[in-house]
Amino acid sequence: MINKIHVTEVYDSDLATVFKQISHHTEFLSGGGLRCQMKQLGKKEPNGDGAIREVITPKLTFEEKIFDFKVNQSFSYVIIKTTPKKPFKHHKGWLEFKKVDNQVKVDWHSHFEITVPIIGGVLGWFIKNAISKVFIGRMKYLKENSEKT
Repeated sequence: MINKIHVTEVYDSDLATVFKQISHHTEFLSGGGLRCQMKQLGKKEPNGDGAIREVITPKLTFEEKIFDFKVNQSFSYVIIKTTPKKPFKHHKGWLEFKKVDNQVKVDWHSHFEITVPIIGGVLGWFIKNAISKVFIGRMKYLKENSEKT
């Protein structure tokens, strides 16, 4: 069963600033129990196509590859490795950025499966909720800290 996550946040800032802040992986995905480091820089943009980021949580490390990087529009990623290895198949994650009046709407999606027979669906539901909270937390943290300046 494919688990689908979709969270949205609206920012009172300009599109270029929001895109730059969120696509700066090491800053956006660090703090609150997360740490991010780049394992490989992108081909044209350091955080763009071909970049590989490592997101470290207290219990798991995710290695993610960036693709379809379109400045001020969107970018996608896929988890290519987890440490320790888990029964997890990531299909795709992506962020879309849209200017709406004087604000920026950001939609963050992720689709994955837990590949354990029988109980995978139940585990997926719990993991989906936990990941959703992390996504919401990162986007709200950015909102609270970027709109103060």
